[in-house]
Amino acid sequence: MRSSDFVLNQTDGIKWLSFPSLEVYPFLVHGFLIRSPNLSKDAQGKQAGNLLKKITSQERFLIYLTQTHQDECIIITPGDELKESYRGDAILTTRDDLFISVWVADCLPIFLVEKRRRVIGLVHAGWRGTLMGIARRTLKKAKHRIGSKPKDFTVLLGPCIQRCCYQVSDDVAILFDKECVNRDANDRFTLDLVCANMKQLVGCGVQEDKIFVVDMCTFCQYELFHSYRRDKDQSLRMIAFMGLR
Repeated sequence: MRSSDFVLNQTDGIKWLSFPSLEVYPFLVHGFLIRSPNLSKDAQGKQAGNLLKKITSQERFLIYLTQTHQDECIIITPGDELKESYRGDAILTTRDDLFISVWVADCLPIFLVEKRRRVIGLVHAGWRGTLMGIARRTLKKAKHRIGSKPKDFTVLLGPCIQRCCYQVSDDVAILFDKECVNRDANDRFTLDLVCANMKQLVGCGVQEDKIFVVDMCTFCQYELFHSYRRDKDQSLRMIAFMGLR
């Protein structure tokens, strides 16, 4: 596991992060839309589309997921008929005529890149999806459907609620590896989503030195991130996006 830096960008008033550990791939467009002023829930999808058009000079289909906190992975390959929205919590593609996205507000966004076959993917991993093994399932589907081996992937674990703030019940804590569960100052259990997903990734064959972690807490860092745990129903979402040039 390696720590990842980030670059804070602003395009036409839209704030977004990019990650140097992914910028080494010239065929990749990626980013993470963060908190911007005067934005409504209804405007977020349009904002993402406008940003992608601006930074790529291309207008493409932007794929969304109806996220269910389960372990379903969608794969879109050449020849597939496109829909704007799919039901699932992970998405993989080899197509260069679309952008993919996942929406998060404390859950862990996982960026996947495989250079040899030009495969990209995004995973939305909350505690339920993590427990069901969504990262592992996504990499297995990439191997079986596309031929990409886990050891060939570079993985970036983006900003999420960190173990400092992610309080969980005793019933949830007991479901996870003890190494990924901590106790806070008030003796309440906290869950480390990064740790739990790291174990999955390494366990299915991803090389540790190809896993990068953005050590930023969405709950703590109000000025940058939305957080459902912090803001409840008033929370908007961050949008992780990727595309092939």
